[in-house]
Amino acid sequence: MKHAVDTSAAKFKTRDHAVDNLKGVLIILVILGHGGLLTAFKSSFLNFVQEYIYLFHMPLFFGLSALFVKSFSWQYVLKRFLQLMVPFYFFVILDPVHIIFRILRPASAVVPLLFHLNFLDVIKTVFIGSGFYLQSALWFLPTLFLCDILFSVVYKYRFNKMIVLVSGVIFYAVLFLAKQIQAQHEHIPYGIDITIYIAPLLFLLHYIYKNKSRLLKYSAIVYVAGIILSSFLILYLIPEETQSGISRRFDLAQFYVPATLSGYALICTLSVCIFLLFLYIDRVTIFSRIGLYTLPIFLFHIYPWFNGLQYLPPALFLLISVVGDVLIGIGLSKLLIKLSPKFSWIGMVA
Repeated sequence: MKHAVDTSAAKFKTRDHAVDNLKGVLIILVILGHGGLLTAFKSSFLNFVQEYIYLFHMPLFFGLSALFVKSFSWQYVLKRFLQLMVPFYFFVILDPVHIIFRILRPASAVVPLLFHLNFLDVIKTVFIGSGFYLQSALWFLPTLFLCDILFSVVYKYRFNKMIVLVSGVIFYAVLFLAKQIQAQHEHIPYGIDITIYIAPLLFLLHYIYKNKSRLLKYSAIVYVAGIILSSFLILYLIPEETQSGISRRFDLAQFYVPATLSGYALICTLSVCIFLLFLYIDRVTIFSRIGLYTLPIFLFHIYPWFNGLQYLPPALFLLISVVGDVLIGIGLSKLLIKLSPKFSWIGMVA
């Protein structure tokens, strides 16, 4: 028994706590952003904070996933398919949690796709999987899968000039046609447009992570200044999109994104500076422990566990929702692993 505990502790020590800290903070911001918990305060400042979160939380999640991606192999494709696409199909089609909600509160829960199968709905939700058709954050899973696979392919052939050239041309096309693509984004399968758009940031963060020892020689104040300056320039230079209901300057889910190199560079600068700032926090904290469970927390935070408590004061409801979503995700992950270690194949953690 002692050996098992020691092994677990040794495994935890091998993790990069700086990355886990950032992941832990980001998943809490995801809960805040998707739950609209800050808008309940009817505060213009907190509404601004809600919009500000969208400038970096999803780009960084995509970027962090790419840090440890290896060169392309079919074994890696299978591994990521099991971790990301199997949960996607399971929660979109079967959706057992919403079945329980449906039994307990018939008028307040979504009807799982399993109970109203028709060809058009299957195509829209299962094979296109955009946020518009899903009406949930699950769009992130297939898009992340494509991001990882695209990154692994290009990384494997990064010394092939033709591959690099073609990749660059495709990126520029998506960047400069972003406004036209946005109008059709809901019909684009698995966020291919997002995958291509965000790809340069993935390579940038991967390069920075591999060379972090040189960059961490500078004072953290440098990166704090970079966050402040890039944030100011984003707010000043990137116009608002009045059609966007959540973040009016940058929202990957709806593909409301800058269509200029300068705007793209500012978004990347903000994400890079936040990433570098967290690299200084290479120690175990409550956020690094939460960061171990980002996938299960993400999967289970989409459910309205606490909607019946919305009569509570906003601050109390926010606290219960954030802490509750984190604990539910961690608790269900541990429970599933206890039932069978094979649940680790789909991203569950002990």
